[in-house]
Amino acid sequence: MHSFITIFKLFWRVLSISKPSSWRVAFLCGGLAAMGNHRAKMRERFEEILDQCALGENVELNLVVCSRECKLLMRKGNKADYLIGGEVIWGAYSPPRISPSLIIDGGANIGMFSMIAHAYFPNIPIVCYEPDASNLVQLASNLKTNGIPAKIVPKALWSKETTLFYHVGESYTGYVNEVQSNFPIDCTVAEVSEGSWLKLDIEGAEYEALPEILSRGVRPAMISMEIHSNHVSGKRLVDLLEVSGYELRKLHDLKAHCTNVEADFFGKSGTMHQNQK
Repeated sequence: MHSFITIFKLFWRVLSISKPSSWRVAFLCGGLAAMGNHRAKMRERFEEILDQCALGENVELNLVVCSRECKLLMRKGNKADYLIGGEVIWGAYSPPRISPSLIIDGGANIGMFSMIAHAYFPNIPIVCYEPDASNLVQLASNLKTNGIPAKIVPKALWSKETTLFYHVGESYTGYVNEVQSNFPIDCTVAEVSEGSWLKLDIEGAEYEALPEILSRGVRPAMISMEIHSNHVSGKRLVDLLEVSGYELRKLHDLKAHCTNVEADFFGKSGTMHQNQK
């Protein structure tokens, strides 16, 4: 029954967000995102079919977001890109309640968030932070394809200007720290403006980046953040958000190893910040 409900929901999402030319790609990406890692054979088959959908070096996912046509270019054979496509199908990133002053894409990867944010707020400037050289090429391609004049900063986010080192993790993720590896990463602190929309998907660096950003006194209107090692340390970040004047849009799942949170700034008085009135 659970599988039937998931498939029904997936079909509904595919029909509601993707264009007919991409229904096949959308279903496969959405299926991968919903599928457990134990279904190894099925995952491999979905990935093989997605590879066959490529036009040249890219698999195109044609979408309609906030009544705007968008196109996400995913690299052929790149499993992480296909999962990013699946995130779009399942409804990644709800927008702020009002137009932000600036959009900050921390951990921009190939530009999925920037594409969605631009569809909601086409006249708001976007700044993308992304340290990976291969991702930067695909990010630039997606920004150009969707007509997004974003600023690209080829650095990772951290609590200070420094050089750290990337280490490969599991499931096409990784992390950075001060232990040397063959992959040095230039790091910086995000430049955040009052009333902005801050997105952080930075593979655990949120524990360094967010406290530093909030310590500087400027409050984004909304923060969309993926929390890694959430079951161990996530409550620390959620508590920081709450004492800094933020309210979560849904309950924080303390048991999830990795989870997404969306938080609106209301200020210390408990009423919505004046920039959001």
